[in-house]
Amino acid sequence: MQNNLTIKEQLMPQTFEADEKWEVRTQDKTYMLTGKQAEVLKNATSQGLRGLIWFKDFAISIPHITSVEKIKDSKKALIEKSKELAKEFGIIKNN
Repeated sequence: MQNNLTIKEQLMPQTFEADEKWEVRTQDKTYMLTGKQAEVLKNATSQGLRGLIWFKDFAISIPHITSVEKIKDSKKALIEKSKELAKEFGIIKNN
């Protein structure tokens, strides 16, 4: 199967969980987004859209975004990481 993703798309997360927390910084403000809001923002920027992206109580100016960072994983991801660490340290055995 051929991978049709661009380099930019390959570097971005493919799925977002609702309970993730993302921090979006602009030149003068920091916004906290849920995973689903971050997904909306990702889709807008990966399509090359410019201008404002509107959410319920605020809007973010896409050209003024300086960074986007995930600051909290989803519960699902945390459970998976804890299982991996438990296996790594021999707390639970591989099935």
